[in-house]
Amino acid sequence: MGRRLGYSPKPVAELLRELKDLSQLMMSLSYCSLFFGDPSLYREISHLDDRVDYLRSLLIMQAALATRDREDAERMLSVFDMASAVDKISEVAKDISELTHDRLRIELGDYVMRNSRTNFVYTLRITGDSPFRDRSIESAYDMVGEIFDMVAIRRGEDYILSPGEDVVLREGDVIYIKGLAETIRRIISMHGERSGGGVRLDPEKLEGILYVKNLSEFMVDIAYGALFTGSEELAQELESLEDGIDQVTKDLKTGVIADREISDKEKLALIEFIDSCEYLGDAALDMTYSLRMGIPPHPIIETILETTDERYRLLRIPRELAGKELADLGLTKLGVDILAIKVGGYWYLNPPVKGYRLRGDEQIVIQYFEEAEDEVAQLVERLGLSQPPRQA
Repeated sequence: MGRRLGYSPKPVAELLRELKDLSQLMMSLSYCSLFFGDPSLYREISHLDDRVDYLRSLLIMQAALATRDREDAERMLSVFDMASAVDKISEVAKDISELTHDRLRIELGDYVMRNSRTNFVYTLRITGDSPFRDRSIESAYDMVGEIFDMVAIRRGEDYILSPGEDVVLREGDVIYIKGLAETIRRIISMHGERSGGGVRLDPEKLEGILYVKNLSEFMVDIAYGALFTGSEELAQELESLEDGIDQVTKDLKTGVIADREISDKEKLALIEFIDSCEYLGDAALDMTYSLRMGIPPHPIIETILETTDERYRLLRIPRELAGKELADLGLTKLGVDILAIKVGGYWYLNPPVKGYRLRGDEQIVIQYFEEAEDEVAQLVERLGLSQPPRQA
C-alpha cells in the first residue's frame, strides 16, 4: 500500500512551481532515455511521477481552500488547468521512458546537430580525460562560456536531479545536459565523446520523428508563454498547431507502418512515441483552456513562472532597432529560445533568428534557463527592450 494522502498546508504557488519544474525535468530525462538508451531512467521518472500525483492532489485541496469568491474561483481555473496539464505531461514522460525500458532506442546520428534550432538534451560520460572531471558544475559553465542546463547526473546507481552549481563532477558520472545545438556541439568538441547505436531511420523519417517531438515541446512552451503574458491571442494559436500536429502524426505513423526496414516491435514502439508527442500537444492545449475562454490567469501563475527553472518573458522591440536582424540582439548566445514574434497583430511562431529583419515595435516571447536570468536582464536593459503591460 502506498502512502496515505492527507492534507498538508503548502502555498499554491510553491506547489505549482514544483509541479512545473518536475514535469519539465521528466520530459528532458525521458528524451535522454529514448535517444541515448538509458532504461534505468524509467525508475527515476516513475518516482517523479508519483511525486507529481501527490503534489497535484495537495494543490487541488489547497486551491479549493484559497478560493474566496466567484471571481477568484474563475481565475483559479487557470491553476487547475495548469496542474492537470502538468500531470498529463508527466504521464507522457513516463510512457516515453517505458519505451526505453522495453529496449527501444532511436539513433539520432548527426541530424540534430545540423538541424535543431531549439534546446534539446544530450548525455555524456565523464571520463579520465574529460575537462569537466573534478570540476564543479559552476566551473563547467564558466569553461563552456555559453548558457546550458545540467539537468541531472547519474552517479553509479543513483541520480542527482537538478544538481546545484557546487556539485563536483567525478570520473564515471553520466551527465544529462540541455541547450542549443551550437552549445552542445561546443561541449562535445571539448569532451571528445559521441553516442551511437539504436534504431536507424532513413533521414526523412528521422526528420519527421524529431519534427513532431519538437512541435509538441514547442506547443508546451507556447502554452507557458501564453499563461505568463496573459495572451489570449497566443493561446488561440495553439488550436491551429494542434490541428497541424494531428495531421503530421497520422502521416508519420503511416510511413512507419509501410517501412520494411523496421521490425514490427520497433514500429509499435515508434508509433507509441509519436502518439506520446500528440498527447503532449493536447496537454499544451488543455493548459490554456480558461485563457482561450476569456478568463485571465490567476496572479499566482505569473508568480510561479518567474521563479521556475525555465523562464518566459514578453518583450517589445524598440523602434530604434528597426533594420537589425533578430540574430543581432544576441539573445541566442545566452541560450534563449525565441518562441514567437508579433507583427501587425499576428503571431509568427518559431521565427528564424538569422535572416529575420526587425521593423521595430514588435513583441517577442522568449524562453530561457534560470542560470541566464542576470545576463538576460542586463541584455534587455542594454537594448532598451521593454515589458508590455500584462493583459487584463
